[in-house]
Amino acid sequence: MREQEASLNEMARSTARGGQMKMKRIKPGSVWTQIDNCKLTTVTAPSGYGKTTMLQEWAARTELPVGWVNLEEDDIQRTAFWKKIILHMPGLPEHVQKDLVDIIQSASYSPTHFIATCCASLREHRVRGALVIDDFHLMTNSNELYELTSFLEEMPDTFHIIVSGQVFPGLSFKRLLRQHQVLQITKRDLIFTDEEIESYIRNQLQQEPTDIAVQTIMQQTQGWAAGLQLIHMYGQFQEDYSELQFSNVKVARQLIQEIVYSLPENERNYLLSTSILNVMHVRLCDYIAGTRRGRVIMRRLRSQGLLNENHREPGWFSYNKYFRTYLKEMLEMEDTDIGELYMRASIWYENEQHLLTAIQYAWKAGDQPRVKKLLIQAAPDLLQNGRLDQLQDWMTKLPRRYIYELELGIIYGWVESLRNQPQLAQRHAHMIEEQLLRRELQLDEEAEKRHFADLYTLKSFISLLDDDAKSTMDHASKAMIYSKHSSKYFSHSFDYNRHDALILHSPLGGGGDLRAVQRVYEGLAQNIMKESVFSGYYHLCMAELDYEWGMTAKAKKHLDQAVATADLFGLPGLLLPAYILKSRHELEQQGDAESAKVTLHKLKDMLTKSNAPSDWFKKADAARIRIAIHQNDEKRIHNWLSLFFLQEPPIQQKNLYEYVTLVWACKAVGKTDTAQRYINKLMPLVKFGNRISAEIELYIIQAMLLYPTNQEQALQDLQGALSLSAEHKYLRMYWKSGETVRDMLQDMLSKDIAAKKYHKYIDQILAYWSDETEEQKLQNKLTTRELQLVYHLQLGKRNNEIADELELSLGTVKVYFHRIYDKLGVKNRKQAKEIAATLDFSEIL
Repeated sequence: MREQEASLNEMARSTARGGQMKMKRIKPGSVWTQIDNCKLTTVTAPSGYGKTTMLQEWAARTELPVGWVNLEEDDIQRTAFWKKIILHMPGLPEHVQKDLVDIIQSASYSPTHFIATCCASLREHRVRGALVIDDFHLMTNSNELYELTSFLEEMPDTFHIIVSGQVFPGLSFKRLLRQHQVLQITKRDLIFTDEEIESYIRNQLQQEPTDIAVQTIMQQTQGWAAGLQLIHMYGQFQEDYSELQFSNVKVARQLIQEIVYSLPENERNYLLSTSILNVMHVRLCDYIAGTRRGRVIMRRLRSQGLLNENHREPGWFSYNKYFRTYLKEMLEMEDTDIGELYMRASIWYENEQHLLTAIQYAWKAGDQPRVKKLLIQAAPDLLQNGRLDQLQDWMTKLPRRYIYELELGIIYGWVESLRNQPQLAQRHAHMIEEQLLRRELQLDEEAEKRHFADLYTLKSFISLLDDDAKSTMDHASKAMIYSKHSSKYFSHSFDYNRHDALILHSPLGGGGDLRAVQRVYEGLAQNIMKESVFSGYYHLCMAELDYEWGMTAKAKKHLDQAVATADLFGLPGLLLPAYILKSRHELEQQGDAESAKVTLHKLKDMLTKSNAPSDWFKKADAARIRIAIHQNDEKRIHNWLSLFFLQEPPIQQKNLYEYVTLVWACKAVGKTDTAQRYINKLMPLVKFGNRISAEIELYIIQAMLLYPTNQEQALQDLQGALSLSAEHKYLRMYWKSGETVRDMLQDMLSKDIAAKKYHKYIDQILAYWSDETEEQKLQNKLTTRELQLVYHLQLGKRNNEIADELELSLGTVKVYFHRIYDKLGVKNRKQAKEIAATLDFSEIL
């Protein structure tokens, strides 16, 4: 299994290969045999006492499946820590691991919910195994330690955690101790005994042990495993053990210095200069050391057990951590420019296009201008992958003046907007715009156009978050004027110009030009290959389109992907429309008002934790009122109306959703005059802002209000809505408005008021209220050709047989079935065959 392979790789990384001592030390009845009986085992001892080696020996002997995690400095944050733990848990199914990782990465993460879900999964799947967490002393974050303590207390007895490190100051296990569920292994359980040292001399050094040799080694090394390991590595110390006048740290330092200073100067310089590297490659080491003999030196180091090979990335190595520590100490004592070494590492990684690592070494070199240059290069990928914390952390460490400069300023504006601070981003973008308009930067024409395109791309995205369609359209148009190519800071993987200009015509942008958006997005689909910040907006727009056209299965698929992306990257600006659409889907398609309420409650929790602007809370409240309208909850509607009128904000594009909800609410409680008054106020705004979907909705509401008293005017208003929506084939906008709209449409057809070009469109809308059975509705969705394919499918024929029968290509048959599955609302052939059994094939036979 994948997690077992990953754990084996982790275990392999923790051990030096080649010239390592190999001794079996676990005896029957020893403390190590009790690990299988305790929930928690702690292995604590200073460096070099063989904690990892002993645990590996235990893992090889136990019957339990064992996962292995090597903690590193990058793993001490909550998301990275728990993700690593979950992915290395033995016996946990892959789909469960994915669900747990999604919970960890969610913007609405709750420790209690995560721990309860994880422990429930372990019990449900009867997971039996153990997880070793090595170098646990690096974990110093109190929140994560508290969560781990809770997890240890709640997890089933069939699962075992072994933590290994130097100290565990923040890990509390008093409750487990009282339950006798903790096994504590300390330094005294790790030191070599006289018998083991005797065995070591006989089997490892191939000499006959004497009492004096055994006593000398025990006295000087104190049974320290690293001391014996170093003696084993370097044969010159095998002759006379009486010269060993040191212990623990001193033994390592003296042995290493003895070896390093005995090497030729070029080899000594090679070892010292490469000690700055976390991971090593022959070409990288040669570049830093200025030599071409690296392959020979590294081969020798591997044979001596001083290099650990990375099995996941062939050709990459790392020093034994103790060896590297002492090499770095020696390097600091040398008259060497360490900053220059870091700079060489940064240049090499930049040339290899590993920009993030290049930035890290540039920081260590203290070269801030270089950090700035590399950040500008790396920003598009960091933004796309949602690594906002990393990007912001690096930028805030730079001098403040840097973020007011042109390119880094635009990047900082993106960070602020994606971190849910559009107002701050807007001010930052305005400042950058002033710099460009004053033309004080003396840029050439091409560079100036590129910067203007990047700036107006940013401004269009900020306006999109503020729900200001007109400003977004203006900025997007300006961006396209300045550049025919995409802006590197927005899409990165697909064409920004078409995407951002047309997203505003979609329901997400408030425009409503559905056909145009569909054409562009169908062309973009092949470029959306992975989860990214911006792919979430793509999937949300596609969900809006499919939802409006009544394609429920496709809408749900895109919506789930949009919500997952928004949740993964913690984007309130994307979560708000995604959750509102999800609640509409649950309410209108599934008739489940309670699920819709739960969805919006999650949204409000997320907005609270992310410190979102009040405007987004108001939109979430407006969405809840739409549920109340659906349930005829007049008390809740009256309370919301009273509060809204008390705090009534000025009518703007960004609060249009709330005002349209206000009109629906007034209609629901019989305040016809108030609803009509607000419609008259809103109409000029939506026309000016090119908000097609809002204009259609207002025409429909106005027609419904007038129909009981003034049918002629009501039908004229409905005609206005049809003239706007027919080209784009809006359907759900009419369906959700109820049977009054049905009566008006039937009235228009009977009086022959509607233009003939709208008749087919009106019939399509009215089909929603037809008395056909579900089977008849499904059958009517299929063309004659599609019905032929379904007929042959239910006969049990394969695609190639159907292609031969109907004289079609195999590819065409596959395309047809893709459409058929979508129309029938199924996912595979088996489900389609079940539905096919209920269809009437008489017209094609």
